[in-house]
Amino acid sequence: MVTIKDVAKLAGVSPSTASRALHDNKMISPATRARVRKAMEELNYSPNFSAQNLVKRQSNTVAIVLPARESPQQLGNNPFFMQIIQGITSVCSQEGFMVSLATGKTEDELLASVRVLMKSGHVDKFIFLYAKVEDTVYQAVRQNDEAMCIIVGHDETKSHERTLFVDTDNIKAGSDVTQFLLERGYQQPLYICTDMSEIVQESRFKGFQKAVSSHHIPAHYLRLTNAPSDSHHLDEALKRTPTIDAFVCCDDLTAIYVIRLLELLKIEQSLGFISFNNSLLAELESPALTSVEIFPYDLGETAAKLLFQREASQSITKSLWIPHRIVERESTYRR
Repeated sequence: MVTIKDVAKLAGVSPSTASRALHDNKMISPATRARVRKAMEELNYSPNFSAQNLVKRQSNTVAIVLPARESPQQLGNNPFFMQIIQGITSVCSQEGFMVSLATGKTEDELLASVRVLMKSGHVDKFIFLYAKVEDTVYQAVRQNDEAMCIIVGHDETKSHERTLFVDTDNIKAGSDVTQFLLERGYQQPLYICTDMSEIVQESRFKGFQKAVSSHHIPAHYLRLTNAPSDSHHLDEALKRTPTIDAFVCCDDLTAIYVIRLLELLKIEQSLGFISFNNSLLAELESPALTSVEIFPYDLGETAAKLLFQREASQSITKSLWIPHRIVERESTYRR
């Protein structure tokens, strides 16, 4: 195996000089640094980052923290998370950083996963792919004063100089999609969520409330938990408010799930649907779903750029907003 000593010998410098050149030490002349880099390429030398991290108690790893989900399918089958991770990874690769995923079926499992990264991996850079009220995982990370956090989402309660936010204006998005339905003749939409403690779902409901209240329409919502009782709860909601003629769903997967429940209940498919994330699944569904393009790759890319920009400079904005766009398809055509 090629070592730094081999690189130093080929470059005609001492091992310590080669090591400093490798880390772009300004005390080493540009000519010497170039010579060391050339020797590295000729020998196909790769630095042992793991060993360096143990010595420095630092890591060239960015932890991506996903929301806790009881079912792995809720994460693995969700294209939104895959696209946002791709955006993060593209930037981290350019910066010479690896990524590590922290996941868990429960919040306790997720917390344990994050603690392992912090303790054993010396990770101090985190990108949270969710924002949640009273989040014990975030609170644990924040106990490390050196930890840098980017939250894909927005939560004013998490005000900290080393916590920044990247998000879509979900209140406006929730209002826009509801107004979109009302302008097309739908009169009583129902908001479908899975977890109102997630700020993105709560924010979209606030926008939903704002839009329906401006038309003097009551704001109803239904929480589905991927449980056998969901079909019963949906049936009861439709019987309780028979004027419901459309659904605003918190994401594409939830909209597809509601469609399957309606099929199970043998309820005529004449209801309108609009959802969020504009995944490939929305386009492939029948009828194809009208959905909000959130630009997840851009969210991930922006979050990672913000992370490294913040490390390099103290003067940077606390929040960045990514625009959204409604993509109209058959599910909101009046039939």
